[in-house]
Amino acid sequence: MKILLSLIFGINLLFSASFVYPNFKQCYRKDIKSIVYFGDTKAIAISKHYAVAYLKKRPKYPFVKHDPFLDLYLFYSQKPLHPVRLKDTDKLSLGEWLASIDENSLYVGNFAKRGQGLDIFFKQNSKTPPNSMITCLCCDVYGVGMGDGKFISSKFIKRFLHSTDIFYGDIGVRFDKRGKSVIVLSANPLFPHQLLKRGDIIKKINGKKINSIEDAQNIILFQKRNSVIKVKFLRNGKLRTAKIKVQKRFGGGELSDTFLETKGLFFDKNLKILAISKGSFGEKLGLKIGDKLLEVDGKSVKNENEIKYIFSKLKNKEISLLFDRDNFQFFVKVPL
Repeated sequence: MKILLSLIFGINLLFSASFVYPNFKQCYRKDIKSIVYFGDTKAIAISKHYAVAYLKKRPKYPFVKHDPFLDLYLFYSQKPLHPVRLKDTDKLSLGEWLASIDENSLYVGNFAKRGQGLDIFFKQNSKTPPNSMITCLCCDVYGVGMGDGKFISSKFIKRFLHSTDIFYGDIGVRFDKRGKSVIVLSANPLFPHQLLKRGDIIKKINGKKINSIEDAQNIILFQKRNSVIKVKFLRNGKLRTAKIKVQKRFGGGELSDTFLETKGLFFDKNLKILAISKGSFGEKLGLKIGDKLLEVDGKSVKNENEIKYIFSKLKNKEISLLFDRDNFQFFVKVPL
């Protein structure tokens, strides 16, 4: 028995000792050429004359456009660049070997989690320094690193490059996965002619069967402005169909997503007002940056999901919001 155990241990030791991480050095040598600087801002070349950078602060160097949902900036170079070859994340499989590469580091890991539109970003189980290139073994690039293992997928980067304006579609709902079904988790009562309700089970969108939140989000987000989509869903066991006009999305990704963004109010993680859109209903209410949201419809709130949950159950024709400003509490009313 001792001999058998020793043999098994020896075999295991042999295999564990012989294991090595995949070699991404050839990708490092190839992709490092795609890193370019605009002033002190590091960016990644994605076409012959354009590069993108993920930045939490507005750069000093002139840029072409900015996507606030992703904190992506686009830069133009008169000098020809060495662009990466972007690979569609639809082909990315869980567990696949990836490496995040920049000029100072190469972190090897595995693909750990698929993104869900603007709600949840893609993840790998190793470091993804901001503006690192998320590379596969064939040296193609799946996305741009954001830190904390997260990265922006190539699908969104390509759209950002080619879009004339920053527009993501919205039908006024957010989704969740329950078992094998995609359901409506929260419904925005501020959305015009809201036809969906919390708990509706989404079966098809524009004729495509919905198997994941990513399926649903990508169809909706990438719609053209004012397009109409057809949603088939189950409510109380009955199959229904709704035709919904796509509106502009205001929250999600790197922006807050409480549904109050529709009224021009953007919050930080502590539900303090971070920004107010100029000329919006939020500005007309007299609210100020730093005001903290305490209650919605008489119920205390501590995060975005609690706000959206309360919104989904509202039956009033207006919303009562309680704010705190320097220890002075006050109510504001928002009509639905």
